[in-house]
Amino acid sequence: MTPDFDASWSRIAPSLVGLTSGAQLAAAREGVAYVPAVLDETGQPDEPLAEIRPRAFAGAASDGRSLAGLLEGAVVASKRAVGRGVDGGDALAYGQRWLEQALQSAVEDAARDAIQASVIARPRMQWVRVVNPPCCSRCAVLAGKTFGWNASFPRHPRCDCLALPVTVANADSYLTDPTALAKRGLIKDLTPDQRQRIDDGHDLAKVLNESRDGWRGRLAADRRAAKRGWGTVEAPAPSATVHDFMAHLTSRADALNAMRAAGIAS
Repeated sequence: MTPDFDASWSRIAPSLVGLTSGAQLAAAREGVAYVPAVLDETGQPDEPLAEIRPRAFAGAASDGRSLAGLLEGAVVASKRAVGRGVDGGDALAYGQRWLEQALQSAVEDAARDAIQASVIARPRMQWVRVVNPPCCSRCAVLAGKTFGWNASFPRHPRCDCLALPVTVANADSYLTDPTALAKRGLIKDLTPDQRQRIDDGHDLAKVLNESRDGWRGRLAADRRAAKRGWGTVEAPAPSATVHDFMAHLTSRADALNAMRAAGIAS
């Protein structure tokens, strides 16, 4: 790209959207295959009520925006950097970093949404949160927590925790002791005082709760930073996404019917 952001973007946008859509499709196919593979590996029954269509997760952002509208946020990011006094080259680099994050998120979201749809399509399925240590304290305290099929999976920016699909009867097999993670040095943002208190036998959750205001402040700052970074080029249009079904429907049968109507499942 050149310092003429709009002109440069118009030249590369079509191919970039096409490549990203292809990557989303590949990721969604892997996501659809992931759930039955996990069930087979862990000896759990697989009883799908519908077939999930990977192509439904390609070509758009997970919040319903067009993929082109999402990725054009890189141009907005560069322009905002110029508005803050950043010179053209550095502003372009800022937009590039923004674009790299957007591309990664778009592809990862396609896989995650396909996995979520695959769980909805299977009765008696829920989630268990699996951390990828070393992890932050925010994720450590949620390690092994179970979530219902329609529960959102709380993440902070750059969170790499995994949501493992399990049957309701099998969820306890994946419990993780956050205190054990701390004692093994696998929680990366504990203060020296917090580490000492945990070594002295104090409960991790209680130690963290004593500084919960700071924890909440950091989480709020993370969310504000993410919101500023992503910006909005195109307002989210009314959509039929997996997130919509999770947010508004409490019946798995209704959610599955809605996915069929939206072309996500057949």
